[in-house]
Amino acid sequence: MEEEPPHPEDAPTVESAREEPPEAHPWLALGEVTAINLAVWLYDRTIGQKEWSRVTVDSWARNLRTGFVWDADDFSANQFAHPYHGGLYYTAARDNGLPFVACLPFTLLGSAQWELFAETEPPSTNDLINTSIGGMAMGEVLYRLSSMVLDTEATGSERFARELLGAALSPVRGFNRLVRGDSFRQEPRPADWTPREFAGWGTLGYLNLGNGNLLREPKNQFFAQLSLRYGNAFTGDLRHPFDAFEGHVQFTTRENSLISHARLSGVLVAQSLRRSDTDSLRLGLFQQLSYVDTLAYEVGGQSLAAVLMQQHQLSRHTLLKSSLGLEGHILMGISSEHSGSEGRNYDYGPGVGLEARLIYGRESWDIITLELGVARVVILDGSGGTHQVHTGRLLMDFPVVDRLGLGTELNVFQRFSRFDHFPDVKKETYELRVFLSIH
Repeated sequence: MEEEPPHPEDAPTVESAREEPPEAHPWLALGEVTAINLAVWLYDRTIGQKEWSRVTVDSWARNLRTGFVWDADDFSANQFAHPYHGGLYYTAARDNGLPFVACLPFTLLGSAQWELFAETEPPSTNDLINTSIGGMAMGEVLYRLSSMVLDTEATGSERFARELLGAALSPVRGFNRLVRGDSFRQEPRPADWTPREFAGWGTLGYLNLGNGNLLREPKNQFFAQLSLRYGNAFTGDLRHPFDAFEGHVQFTTRENSLISHARLSGVLVAQSLRRSDTDSLRLGLFQQLSYVDTLAYEVGGQSLAAVLMQQHQLSRHTLLKSSLGLEGHILMGISSEHSGSEGRNYDYGPGVGLEARLIYGRESWDIITLELGVARVVILDGSGGTHQVHTGRLLMDFPVVDRLGLGTELNVFQRFSRFDHFPDVKKETYELRVFLSIH
């Protein structure tokens, strides 16, 4: 349960404890966005020897005439690598004093620069959306995590290690800190670099994927997953976008695809509807980035969601959390038998969905989690039609001793596809996991 804040007469106010907003430098941010593109293009052109990087004035003119199209790149490049690249543009603006919303034009501009002038291939509509919107979510999360690592009061080897790890999490910020001399300067550490609540945990185990009609036989893999919860979306003090967010990333032993699951969900704005000693009811607007790439199916993209959240304190240490979210999918990629694009096995389109979640937990430990979701995606680029997706998730992670837990998880996926010019398709599969957890 969230601790009560100190009495105003006994402690500094929330505002005085926060980092002073830095002076905004939009022109410097613009220069850094352009420099990022130049640096990556130079690497691809010289060391990478990428054929598509051999741009000319003629290719620029051709791209401007052609305009934006849908590309056929693989799922991981479009749905994960591009949001990460967009996070670099976002950080260039964020670290130069721009607030969250004001960073969007810079991520859009950085993506448009790259699409029009750094590749000989036609500029891509899906890249522009995934890079700019996904880049804001990924960039802000990594920026805040780097703040947690940094300590401006530390010295010596500890300071060096913290600055190095912070730069690994948020490279553009790390570069800027080095250039400005912040990496060496000793000064009071801003209080809001550390959230009032934070939980991180890891799981390591074995999964069995398949036996539904998406796979001919089950596929067995080992996996490792890192999860975190920053702030408290249900009861926390939320003043800025992403003052509370959750995320996880899963790695598997599957060949040619290191990351199989990833998700970020951050609160943009929230309004408290009811609050008592044991209950909290709140309505929040979330930004979400999702990514699932398994042997059986692919699905993921950029979304906004209006979520009604309730938390009920069962006892001093146990609580029940529930939420119901109405999702607006800005752009989703989803597996398809008839994508309409050579070399691409998924469709693109917007959609709507519902997601319900129920969690029984002990303090920051989620012991039982039940999630149900449904989404309907209209195909914008592909063979035409719609996809309806049903998902379910049941996770049980029981404490064993100290911070060690033992658990199991079942994920269910169903897809019902109606194509304009092909027969309807119904696909389903499951993923069963057993794991050890460390909290």
